[in-house]
Amino acid sequence: MYQEKNKVCKVLSAFAVILVELALMAATTVVFVMAFERVDAKRTEVAAAGSSTPATAAVQPEPDKTSQPDGQPLKQSEDWKLVLVNYDHELPDTFETQIVHEFSVDLDSRIVEPYRQMHDAALKDNIKLWLSSGYRNDDRQQRLYEEEVEAYYRTGISYEEAVSKASKSVAPPGTSEHITGLAVDLNGVLENFGDTKESDWLLAHAQDYGFVLRFPEDKQDITRIKYEAWHYRYVGVENAKKMKELNMCLEEYVDYLSKNQTASH
Repeated sequence: MYQEKNKVCKVLSAFAVILVELALMAATTVVFVMAFERVDAKRTEVAAAGSSTPATAAVQPEPDKTSQPDGQPLKQSEDWKLVLVNYDHELPDTFETQIVHEFSVDLDSRIVEPYRQMHDAALKDNIKLWLSSGYRNDDRQQRLYEEEVEAYYRTGISYEEAVSKASKSVAPPGTSEHITGLAVDLNGVLENFGDTKESDWLLAHAQDYGFVLRFPEDKQDITRIKYEAWHYRYVGVENAKKMKELNMCLEEYVDYLSKNQTASH
């Protein structure tokens, strides 16, 4: 009789253990499902930000300053070379791109010859330049932006922090000037490009061919984009030389021209 009771107790104990394990598995499953649902929801938000709502409103970071020196939206320049695309200015409907495929990337046809001249001049000084990226449409920019947000999010920071960090390195769709065809990324988009002889050469000579460093290290509070030593923008020789002389980024220069034109009238 004792042995039978002992067997019953063991069976009941085993059954109880099984019930506990099943309960733990169920709880774990719920946690994982909730986690995956959260990630999926965040991915949906990213996609929605690029498709159903203006990207600038959905994902724009909140720095201390706006991209305009006086805090007000700038009037677009009538000079196509100075078209401004950033967090506050989308590409105007009147701007007509003239995209061609050259140097293994897509570019606006109007900057092909200036870049060729700069490339050849650099080569004579034993400096090799090559294009990593040029024109990008909104679909391509959307994919790059989502990938950047997810990469930051996977590091364990909050989604809001991931959006803020991603927005400083990859512009949200509609806010990247790559859509103009006038911007180029050079030599593999390497973080240490600013320490290379190629970067030194560009800083000394790019303005002679109409190109400027678009996101300088000392203008990050205005451009709201981190320092990108590899990102150059065509603005025309006259404008590039004047920007170099005045130490201005594009936002400052457009504002400068607008105020000077207003004062002259």
